[in-house]
Amino acid sequence: MPEDEEAITYEYIRKVQRNEQQDARLSKIPPDFYEKARKYIEQKKSLSKRKEGRLEDIEVENAKKVLEEIFNRRETKILQQATLAVRTGIPIQNLTKEEEKFFRQLVELLRFQREKTLNIFTKKSKESKDIEMKKVKFTQEVSEFVGVDLRKYGPFKAGDEGEIPEENAELMIKTGNAKLVE
Repeated sequence: MPEDEEAITYEYIRKVQRNEQQDARLSKIPPDFYEKARKYIEQKKSLSKRKEGRLEDIEVENAKKVLEEIFNRRETKILQQATLAVRTGIPIQNLTKEEEKFFRQLVELLRFQREKTLNIFTKKSKESKDIEMKKVKFTQEVSEFVGVDLRKYGPFKAGDEGEIPEENAELMIKTGNAKLVE
């Protein structure tokens, strides 16, 4: 069964928790993971009421704690990735539907603040400094980003070509998001 279709069980929730603990990046979970987890908790609560079982109550409480820990880890990773995305344009992967919206809002807020603040003290030094541009071909989708020259670039799709500041181009090439066009 593909991971997107895997039933949510306590064991599956623990598996997701372990994956999140072991990897610095977001682990792949179903896009509707949180909704499925909510339904799982509701089913377990309903079962607990019918059976009046202490074991089900404990499982529900443990599952809630594990889910909160998963959310907290993923939230921290998303915050870090949003900052990185604003600085470099490197896209993020493995977001759920809810996380995608959160990520987009964070990126917009961070971009606004970054431009507002950086323009205050870098405008003269960046304008006086000659920024060398490089032509690159993007190997994957790259969302809009602010270059070292404080100008907006993108968004770019895989296969698009564009001229971006050399410093940004080097980073895009290093991370495998683009290739230099000769």
